[in-house]
Amino acid sequence: MLDWLYDIINYPIIHEDPVMVERNGEMVLQEGFIFSALNVLIFVAIYLFAKLFIKYLKRSFNLVGITDKELKIEGRRIAVWKLTKQVVYVVVLFLCIISMQINNNHIDYAQILEYRFIEIGEKFHIAFYHLFLIIIVVFISRLSLSIIKLYIHRTVNKREKIDEGTEYIYIQFAKYFVYSVAILSVLRSFGADMELFIGALTVVGVGFALGVQGIFKDYMSGILLLFEGHVKVGDVVEIQNTNGDENFVAQIKKINLRTSTVETRNNKILIIPNALLTHEKVINWSLGSQITRFTIPVTVKYGSDLDLVKNILTKCVMEHSKVVKTKEPIVRLVDFGNNGLHMDVIFWADQNLFIEIHKSDIRYAIDKEFRANGVEYPYDQMDIHLDQRSLDAISGNKK
Repeated sequence: MLDWLYDIINYPIIHEDPVMVERNGEMVLQEGFIFSALNVLIFVAIYLFAKLFIKYLKRSFNLVGITDKELKIEGRRIAVWKLTKQVVYVVVLFLCIISMQINNNHIDYAQILEYRFIEIGEKFHIAFYHLFLIIIVVFISRLSLSIIKLYIHRTVNKREKIDEGTEYIYIQFAKYFVYSVAILSVLRSFGADMELFIGALTVVGVGFALGVQGIFKDYMSGILLLFEGHVKVGDVVEIQNTNGDENFVAQIKKINLRTSTVETRNNKILIIPNALLTHEKVINWSLGSQITRFTIPVTVKYGSDLDLVKNILTKCVMEHSKVVKTKEPIVRLVDFGNNGLHMDVIFWADQNLFIEIHKSDIRYAIDKEFRANGVEYPYDQMDIHLDQRSLDAISGNKK
């Protein structure tokens, strides 16, 4: 009975053939790597022990009151409990790999780590040490990116000419560069032929671009947005509506390679293709200046006191909190209309996504002042003039 159980536990799931290795100048026969059901049981036991340990550890953290605590390192918040769990799982992975020496005592730790459990062709392979290498590369990449973000943030704070949108562009480029280097480093450690990989990637990229030109156009548009910087995060833009409806105004929240995230005046978050920002007509309210010119048209009745109207419009605009006080509003008599005098008031305000709400407030104030000062709005009207002959003709027809 025990022999039968021993055979099941030690049944080899993976068994390599013995190989000749050199030891102390002599060639000796070394047994191959063995991975049996015993190793699976040990893995499960280590994992269950780790779960119990984490449960106990969390209870201890709750008693101390540090479960929800965060470490703040150079402006970056790191959850203490999340970091602790990650460390525990890394230790579990290391113990699982080391435990395989139980039925492979003829192999040292280095040989276990160098064991290739995936091997394709003569060069490409994935060994156990690659698992730790990936963890290290990810950690170094994130650490490097955090340092770069911190440096860019401090540089932006020192230079007034660099705004938050430009800071976002620099950070995006840094992120793509760091991640690209990390991926290439891991692939190179796998033994991948980089020249063949880049060549194959080029061929696949050309075919992919021809097959999905629309998506490829969005990616190229994303690169142009990041390089040119004409549209940046935080900018308020007016985008032409392709279906003929009214243009919509939105604020840029995020720019990725293929899509951008914008927030509309209705507080709706939209994900739009980058090609919409590069191939359609876009008015960037934030480009060149932090303030933008806005206009409110108004029509008054013929015979109104235009000086009074001008004073009212100027007063109502300047009393609004969102209007820039350093620039004097301009009141214009635009045209002599069929029913009244067409006027408008021009003012400047900080580029604002909700400017229409502020313009509505100003219109309410204008209407209140017009009523208080007897300024009237015109109504659509038509005067009909009839000469005497026409009246006589109408009278004759009635007789």
